[in-house]
Amino acid sequence: DRIVVIVSHDRHFMDEVCTDCLHISGAAKKLTQARGNYSVWHKRRKEQQTLFAKEQKARQDEIDRLREYAGHGFKYGGSASQINKMSMKAKQADKLEEILEEHAEELSALQEDVELPIHISAGGELDGYVVQLQNVGFGYPGATPARLFQHCEFGITSKSRIVLLGENGNGKTTLVK
Repeated sequence: DRIVVIVSHDRHFMDEVCTDCLHISGAAKKLTQARGNYSVWHKRRKEQQTLFAKEQKARQDEIDRLREYAGHGFKYGGSASQINKMSMKAKQADKLEEILEEHAEELSALQEDVELPIHISAGGELDGYVVQLQNVGFGYPGATPARLFQHCEFGITSKSRIVLLGENGNGKTTLVK
C-alpha cells in the first residue's frame, strides 16, 4: 500500500484518482478528512454550508422575535409577571446572540472556500510575439561553466505551447522567473 499526496486545481483529475480528501481551513486552523473523491467532498461541503446558513438565520429570527417581545412593554409598565417574562425573553436573546458569535468562526471556516463568480472574455489572438528574447544568457556566480546557456533567442506567440526540459539545476525555473 502506498499513499500519494496530490495538490491540484483539476477537479476532474481529483475525482478520478482520490479516495479521500483533506481540507485545510485557514480560518478555523484545522485539518479535516473526508472519505470519497472531490465531488463527494464538495457536495457534503455545500450541504454543510446550506444547513449552517439555515441554522444561523433561524437563530437570528428567534433573537429578533425575543428582542421584540422583551422590549414591548417596559416603558408602559405592566404586571410583575409580564415584566419577569420580558426579562426572561431578553436573557434568552442574549444567550442566542452569544451562540451566534461563537459560531462566527465556524461560519468563516465554511465560507472561506466560497467561489466568487468570475468571467474572463477571450481577447482574441495577438499579432507577432507576446514575448521575445534576443541574445539571452544565464549563469550562477562562481559556477563552472560560467554560463548555463548563452546567445539564446526565442519568441512566444499567442499560439505557442512550450515545455522547458532539462536536468535539475539547469535554470528552468530561473529562466521563467
